[in-house]
Amino acid sequence: MTAMGSAAHQALIERVTTNYAGDPRVRAVAVFGSVGSGAWHELSDVDLDIVIADGVVIDPGAEARALFGDRAAIVITRDDSADIVLDSLAETSIRWHPLSATSPNITASLRLVAGPLSVPEAAGPLSVQEILAAGEANRAAPDEQRLLDVLVREAVGAWKAHARSRPWEAVVAVERVRHALTALRGRRDTFQLDPADPLRALAEVITVAGESFDLGPARRGILVQLGLPVSERAARP
Repeated sequence: MTAMGSAAHQALIERVTTNYAGDPRVRAVAVFGSVGSGAWHELSDVDLDIVIADGVVIDPGAEARALFGDRAAIVITRDDSADIVLDSLAETSIRWHPLSATSPNITASLRLVAGPLSVPEAAGPLSVQEILAAGEANRAAPDEQRLLDVLVREAVGAWKAHARSRPWEAVVAVERVRHALTALRGRRDTFQLDPADPLRALAEVITVAGESFDLGPARRGILVQLGLPVSERAARP
């Protein structure tokens, strides 16, 4: 099994797991994303998923402050999640949720780092297989037609931004194209895109999209006008 991040990543994870050891609210702590999959970089953030007991209400701001004190910037992203930047420049995102609310987006790279923890006897032990099963139970089929429309719209936005000499807007739009493709495929990609050449990056993403999905004549026609490659699969009726 690959190492779970750098020494700094592991120290951050240990800080969280130590904090929750013996906490009756917490059933398990898991890591996912690049640190979970082993594809991490020294500058990767640490994505943490904390399964709490049913009926527990979490204040993400209070939890983050309890974990990291005042020497961190804390952004509350949802009512169950926080993004945190430490004074060491390390970053982590944490979500606290009951088992039934496990996200399907974490299952491919999830690794259990603490659990079962001290929980009420009625809750029982919690295995990684149970967390994965809960996530997969929440997986819904993507709205393919809407996401393909989003992909084409953002491709046009990237092309226009580049044509108007707004490179950063073009890069951001390419990232939105990439996110639409990720949602369609249900997994993260492995693109190594060069932000200095947004149109080439866009062409790479569109090529994969066309190989995987039937874009249809209208979407295909728009992309062709942009000079983007459209695969044979997309060209078939």
